[in-house]
Amino acid sequence: MSRIKKSKSRTSKTRLVIFLLFAAGLLTSGCGTVEEYVLLNDLNVEEQYKMQPMKELHIKRGDNLRIVVTHKVPMLAEMFNNKINSVDGGESLTNYTVNGDGYINFPLLDTIRVEGLTCSEAERMIAKKIADAGHAYGATVNVKITNFKVTVIGESATGVYEFDEGSATIFDLVAKANIAQGGGDGGGIGIRRDKILVMREVNGVLQSDYISLLTKDIFYSPYYYLQQNDVIYVWPSKTTIRGSNRIVDFWLGRISIVTTAISLGTLIWTLFTKE
Repeated sequence: MSRIKKSKSRTSKTRLVIFLLFAAGLLTSGCGTVEEYVLLNDLNVEEQYKMQPMKELHIKRGDNLRIVVTHKVPMLAEMFNNKINSVDGGESLTNYTVNGDGYINFPLLDTIRVEGLTCSEAERMIAKKIADAGHAYGATVNVKITNFKVTVIGESATGVYEFDEGSATIFDLVAKANIAQGGGDGGGIGIRRDKILVMREVNGVLQSDYISLLTKDIFYSPYYYLQQNDVIYVWPSKTTIRGSNRIVDFWLGRISIVTTAISLGTLIWTLFTKE
C-alpha cells in the first residue's frame, strides 16, 4: 500500500513538472529572441574584422559646396573667396550649389562642371584652372560638401538628419535618429532591425537594398557608409503591423486567451484523471 502511494505521489509530481514546463513554454513563446533584437548579435569580440575603406563622396546635383582658395599672397586668393555678411555681423563664405546640369558658377572661371567628381578631384581641377587662367599659380583649393543629409521615413524617427563632418555610417544615423529604439519612444520593438531599406541615387539611377543591423555583415555592405541624400525606410515590426488594426487585434487577443485556457484546462484534466 505504501509503495502504491509513493508511486502515485511520484506520478503526480511528474505531471506537475510537465504542466509547469508546458506553461513556461507558452509564456516564453511570445517573447523575442536575442537574434531578433540585439544589434550585431553574432559579433565575436575576440575576433578581428577587416573593415572596408571609406570611399570618398562624389559630388551630386543639388550639393552645396564650400570652396576655399588659399595662396602665399593672400590678395590673390581673396578674389575667389566670396564672403557674405551673417546675421550676427560676422562674415562667412558663400556656398556654391551644383545646378541641374552638374555645374557651379565660380568667380573669374565662369561655369565649372563638378558633378561626379570627388572633392579631392574637384580641388585639383579648380587649382589647375586658376593657374591656367594666370590668376594665381600655386593656389591651394579646399572643397567640402556642406549639406550632407540623410532622410529617414517609415515607422521610426522620420525626419531629415544632417552631418557636419561630411561623412557618416549607418550606426551614426542609428545613434542620431535613435532608430533602434523605435524613434525614442522607449518601446524598441516597433521596427524590424533585420529589414531596413536604403535608397540611393547614383548617376541618375536609383539603387536600393535591404540591410540588417543584427549581424556583422553590415560592416561589408556598400550601404554601411552613407552618402548624401540617401533615403532610409524603416520597416514596422510584425507586432506593429498586427497592432495597427486594433479591433482585429482585440478579438484575436481574446480568442488566443480563451484557446490557451481551454488547452491548459484539458491538459490538467487529462494529467490528473488518467491512471
